Amino acid sequence: MLSGKYTWTETNDAIKVLIPLKGVSPKKVDVFTASTILKVAYSPFLIDLDLHAEIEVEKCRAVLKEGTLLIHLAKKDGNHVLWGQLCFEGSADETKQRREKALQDRQEQLKQQMEKLAAKKAEDERMVFQQHMELQCKEQQRMDDAKAMERKNAEEEMYKTFSEMKIPGSSSSNPSDRSSNAPEMIVSTEVEKGSDPPQDGLEDSYDLPPPRAVVHTNFKHTQRFFKTPARESAAKQEQEFLVKNRSNLNKNALLNVDKVDDVAVWLKAKGDEFKACGDYSSAINAYSDALNADESMIEVLAGRAECFLQHRQGANCIKDCLEVLAMNDFESQIPDVNERMQFEKETRIRLGMAYCLSKDYDNAKSQFEEARELDQTDKTVQESILCLMGLMEANKLKVEADQLYSGGNFSEASHVYTKAIDVESPFLPALINRAACYLAMQDPSSCIEDSSRALELLSQGRQPTSNILESLQDTDSQTKQKWKVTVLCRRAAAKRLENDGNAALEDLAEALKHAKQGSIDTIEIEQEIASLRKGI
Repeated sequence: MLSGKYTWTETNDAIKVLIPLKGVSPKKVDVFTASTILKVAYSPFLIDLDLHAEIEVEKCRAVLKEGTLLIHLAKKDGNHVLWGQLCFEGSADETKQRREKALQDRQEQLKQQMEKLAAKKAEDERMVFQQHMELQCKEQQRMDDAKAMERKNAEEEMYKTFSEMKIPGSSSSNPSDRSSNAPEMIVSTEVEKGSDPPQDGLEDSYDLPPPRAVVHTNFKHTQRFFKTPARESAAKQEQEFLVKNRSNLNKNALLNVDKVDDVAVWLKAKGDEFKACGDYSSAINAYSDALNADESMIEVLAGRAECFLQHRQGANCIKDCLEVLAMNDFESQIPDVNERMQFEKETRIRLGMAYCLSKDYDNAKSQFEEARELDQTDKTVQESILCLMGLMEANKLKVEADQLYSGGNFSEASHVYTKAIDVESPFLPALINRAACYLAMQDPSSCIEDSSRALELLSQGRQPTSNILESLQDTDSQTKQKWKVTVLCRRAAAKRLENDGNAALEDLAEALKHAKQGSIDTIEIEQEIASLRKGI
């Protein structure tokens, strides 16, 4: 860092420091003050001053105007005199002690401020919650009052209607003849034979309707994690809150504790949703938080293992799959026998694929054989076992060829690499290493041929296939970039042996581009390019 320039002035009450920023963006300016320290960083410049006396940190301020930073430092009570100098002049030990004390005081001050802010935040949350509860109580009381008023009005209307009704066959209109305001109901009267029909044209008998059937209805309310009424909820904000704070929901006093047990189920659903969309990183986070809430959820652990496999994290996938297979409550969580067998088979297939990623082919084969025992009709498992046996044989031959190459037996190594390629075609690691053998044997044309074929395979990737193991053999992008750089440099060396310097330069330039994209060291490539240009 370079030392920045500044000017200063003082009064009895304050110090003013002016710093020209020299075109530096205000966003890159950082100002720090303590009781005896002023520090201003604006890349590539730094100003670090040990002040002559103490200042009031709370009253200091900085203003940027017309490319100049003005810092106003308020002198502490008792120091309201002219200092005569800005910086402290003393021994190194004294300066160190003053600086340590100032930094310690500043840290203590910041700690107190943070505690005050935390206390204020907690008090604000408590007040908000209390206000919500008061609003809920008031609203509940208002609804109860409205219901009571409606009930009272309905009763009065009913009694009024009954009192105005005329009872058929009754000649008395005097209300005093009735024992109460409620009407008398005439259930049924039979007309005797030979009696005259009623003169008023009304029948003497009435059939009452049958009693209503008894019906039992159960009402279920939507489960909510928040204690506030549903009418005051904001679904989007609540979902965001649950996602951000999902790992600490059990400790939050604003939530219904009896509903927090459902958080694991909710998080599992979110993980399933992320996984279906191909967002495996978010799915892993959701599954992990669900397991923190309930570590016994087998399907959640299996789902996370699948996401780890998609991310090519073999070790993590192996760990989750082994935990799934070690659990003892399969029957309680997956009661159906066929579903349980299918679940175990898929878990063992996934574990076998993870072992393949870790190059542990023996354990991979064992897991695929276990999956075949669970379902003899699964052709995918049988094809995977055959593919795995070929991969194991090709890898064995490659290891043998690597040892021959390390021993300097390039000719024999190239033959063994060819056998590996024939067993598992195209076996890219063997093809790349065989090109190295040809280069060491001073056979540039064969090296260029193998290198070109390897670059073609690296560029196009593997074609879609139904074999689950073949889909795993496609390397990740970072490894592809390293292999491309290596193969291009090797082909450039072969072209130099054929005295084709321009073509070699083109390969090295492309290798340099891939190295920069993959954050690979480019020093040797740049030196090779410079050397080749001098030779041309």
